[in-house]
Amino acid sequence: MARRNIPMNEVVEVLYQWHKGRKISEIGQSLGMDRKTVRKHIVL
Repeated sequence: MARRNIPMNEVVEVLYQWHKGRKISEIGQSLGMDRKTVRKHIVL
């Protein structure tokens, strides 16, 4: 699978949902991302 650029607003949405208490898998499903990608953005 090829890499794709993730717009800044999606990264902000990941962080917003994480701080609201949602689980990584829930965030990934709602944004159409893999949970590993979500985790990568949370750690950064």
